Amino acid sequence: MLVKTKRFLRSFTPYQIGYLTVVLLITAVFAIFFPELMLEETSSKFVTLCSVVAVLANPVCELLISKQSKLNFLVDALFIEIPEFILCIAMGWYTIAITTMVFWIPIDIVSYIQWSRHPDRQKEELTEVRRLSWKQAILVVGGIILFSLVVGYFISRLPGATDSYIDALASACGMANGILLLLRHSEQWYAWLMTLILYAIIYVSSGAYIMLVTVAAMLVNTCYGYYKWYKYTQAEKRRAR
Repeated sequence: MLVKTKRFLRSFTPYQIGYLTVVLLITAVFAIFFPELMLEETSSKFVTLCSVVAVLANPVCELLISKQSKLNFLVDALFIEIPEFILCIAMGWYTIAITTMVFWIPIDIVSYIQWSRHPDRQKEELTEVRRLSWKQAILVVGGIILFSLVVGYFISRLPGATDSYIDALASACGMANGILLLLRHSEQWYAWLMTLILYAIIYVSSGAYIMLVTVAAMLVNTCYGYYKWYKYTQAEKRRAR
């Protein structure tokens, strides 16, 4: 166990260490010097703390995904989903709050088990990943659109709900990302990119400006992660020939 832990820590490149350091420093600056930019409603210190925890944990989780590490699911369940559920309830983002409890936490558990069963044949700290067929991709896009229209309509009728259709679309893209991640498909990066863009719109409209730090950090890592997964799937494709 100790050997595996040391090997994992040594696997972090200078870029990855620098990436996490920058995110930590930017978050600290916001929390200490610009607390009024963290949320429109900062009367609850607990809610504010949850937003800071989510800001710090999200980039860590995304970096672990780019490294094809199953540990990302543990970080996600413990340090992202629970704090974000509290934040979503406080801000009135009900679709995201509901999907967090009934979808994200259970799928994190299932995904961890699934990824544990598919280690890379050469580097066991990595997980094997693959690509969708074009027919599967069309089904995913259709499901996202249908979910967004139906759920957005019903959520818009709940008292206190805000940005209902954008909220629903962000949840749909996020769920697609979660399912594709569970199945180890590299197209999850496309779904996640769309999710981040929609989250940024929601955060700006709600005044949750500190969350833009994590969005910006994850946009950078999304490009990095896609590149790493693309290289891996291309190498596996060449080996299969």
